Amino acid sequence: MDASRYFEEMHRAMSAQKNNSSLLLTVKVQDLGGADAYLELRQSPNGRARVFYSTMGRRNLNFQLFRKGWQLCHNASGEMTGQFPTRAESLLDSADFSACIRDDALDAGRTEIILRELRRAAGTSRSCLPQSAREGAMITVESFVGRGGEWNYWSTRAADCLPIAAILCWLGDFLAGTERRTLQSSPEAMALAARWQAELASPFAQAADCVQRPARTVSPSAPRRAAQQVQNPRWQSILAVLATV
Repeated sequence: MDASRYFEEMHRAMSAQKNNSSLLLTVKVQDLGGADAYLELRQSPNGRARVFYSTMGRRNLNFQLFRKGWQLCHNASGEMTGQFPTRAESLLDSADFSACIRDDALDAGRTEIILRELRRAAGTSRSCLPQSAREGAMITVESFVGRGGEWNYWSTRAADCLPIAAILCWLGDFLAGTERRTLQSSPEAMALAARWQAELASPFAQAADCVQRPARTVSPSAPRRAAQQVQNPRWQSILAVLATV
């Protein structure tokens, strides 16, 4: 099964599960060895965001389709009773892709930062041509926020798309195994994602539209506070001098 058909079927299954939501981001992780993954970030009309992701790569799906084809032409005793399907279309039509999809809620803080970065990167694009499997996995990210954007890069060069790669570090938390390590392999992207996380956790963080109170000023004519009275005459003289400075 080719990768484009795999991503198309996964997209259809995810759209059917959340057909009243708006699509914010799609992520395709294509390993030349067949360990593909597909991920979507969607937002409901109430503003809540959910992450949809596949739990079966193209390699495992190919195995399942072969297994289904084998079962169609053999009986329970293992005897061949028919002909193995020559094309996979009939097997794909009967495949339940929704069973290979999970979804989780994304907290409001991270959602707002992701939307902020996607708005900043709106209208930009980046693409690179496949060269060899030693370059890692091919990652294709498409944004539907604002003017949109599309980024295509090798996982070993994630630093070239740093804000986008940092977003995928967060979304990679929902994946497992090879796919998660692929999205979180860039030290620069992980550092930026950690900085955003610290921004959310900081007790000093405040909204951009929050009006800051003016600093309190001291009137020049205000009298200086008298030096604290102490019993030691030596400290009394030192405090008296400091009070005049």
